[in-house]
Amino acid sequence: MIVINEDTIIGTIGGGLAESYIIRESVSCLKTGESKIIGYTLDSGTSKASIAMTCGGDLEVFIEVIVPRPELLIIGGGHVALQIAHLAETLDYSITVVENRKEFISEERFPMARQLFYHKNITKAAEMTTIDKNTYIVICTGSVDEAALRSVINSDAAYIGILSSRRKISLIMNHMLDDNFDEAKLSAIYAPIGLDLKAETPEEIAFSILSEIRMIQSRATGRSIKQKYDNLIIVRGGGDIASGSIARLHNAGYRVVVLEIAEPTVIRSKVSFSQAMYDGSITIDGITAIKANNQKEIREVLTERAIPVIDDPKGKYIAALNPIALVDGILAKVNLGTTRDMAPVVIGLGPGFEAGVDVDAVIETNRGHNLGTVILKGKPEANTGVPGVIGGEAAKRVVRSTAPGRVDVIKKIGDMVKIGDVLAKIGDSEVKSQLDGVLRGIIHDGMVVPSEGFKIGDVDTRGNVENCFIISDKARAVGGGTLEAVLALTQPKRMKD
Repeated sequence: MIVINEDTIIGTIGGGLAESYIIRESVSCLKTGESKIIGYTLDSGTSKASIAMTCGGDLEVFIEVIVPRPELLIIGGGHVALQIAHLAETLDYSITVVENRKEFISEERFPMARQLFYHKNITKAAEMTTIDKNTYIVICTGSVDEAALRSVINSDAAYIGILSSRRKISLIMNHMLDDNFDEAKLSAIYAPIGLDLKAETPEEIAFSILSEIRMIQSRATGRSIKQKYDNLIIVRGGGDIASGSIARLHNAGYRVVVLEIAEPTVIRSKVSFSQAMYDGSITIDGITAIKANNQKEIREVLTERAIPVIDDPKGKYIAALNPIALVDGILAKVNLGTTRDMAPVVIGLGPGFEAGVDVDAVIETNRGHNLGTVILKGKPEANTGVPGVIGGEAAKRVVRSTAPGRVDVIKKIGDMVKIGDVLAKIGDSEVKSQLDGVLRGIIHDGMVVPSEGFKIGDVDTRGNVENCFIISDKARAVGGGTLEAVLALTQPKRMKD
């Protein structure tokens, strides 16, 4: 067993390279506060799960993040403070109360408090406490809120909120700005305090405040669970560019369903969620997609916080799943049937769409200064038919079929290749590399191509093998535009107005 905190490591689990990987992952878990199981393959391979160890086998480790009991510092001991303390006790907070009025602080009044600090000067009373990044502070003095805030604003507290009127808060902020307090720290203060629950009584206000603190503590959204569950987006197409949008949306908290065809033409299969149609599942950048066969399985996969990928080129599941937004990420260069009435918000990626006509927004996919731009009226740049330049190469980096027919793949993604190396065969015809580099993408083995000149692969002269297994810069940029459009267009007072 090994115990790790931010600056100390106690114990070992065998040492060596594997332990260094686990320590690095554990430090990452400490930052997010989430426990998880991680797995590695000791095969010296090129995937993110591989470790350069020749002993072979698989390694699975459970990383448990133990979070200390949160500290709640209540500055002020009035009616609302008392209700906050009562509620916080049931939520297992360690409670400290600070006051400058004797009649509002005593063990009889606050039996649940671990510590009570009194001084007629609220600043001196606050200075008696110990504040760290696990401390949540509520200021509710009624008369000396500004002095209390000045005494704690430069602390490491995870949360500082003030229970006061909007006018008084504005005056406090202006006074402190005039005295050169850091503007960013002042902006981080939760004032007015609490969630919008229309709270009026001390009990309701306490509930509102503790709800906000709990939301910040757990890095949650504060939305209703039903709203979170209904927060679903459908993406048509799961190729490498669409997968950048899928990953961005998933990481932003949206539930994503991918509609594909039964046998998608996947070139960069290691970074395309559509590969799940062949393999049953695929994990890219820590996000797992799983093939589903019906609506029940879609729901089951979503429950696992994974991404369902299902055979549905005609979009029959769109109406059944009732998404808040639809993204057409097929990248066919033409619109294959997506219409603006399919969902409340409809977004197209790349050429073939016109914002304001068949979609609400288009995301620019052409490399260059405008890559990832959200277009709300009009069309993106036209398809040039010329591949984008990567590593100084454009046309030569694209591997094309030399004849129609079944493709038998010779080289695999991540292999280093030379000019003239045979990458695949189509019957008796050999498909050779035109460049030195790494094979970044190759069509699925056994796929049948309809003609000569059909794109079946991609060679990257930069030779970075790791890039074959992570979402590309272009896909991330397009994904950023997609996320921006979804956030803006699902909040009517922004772009729609």
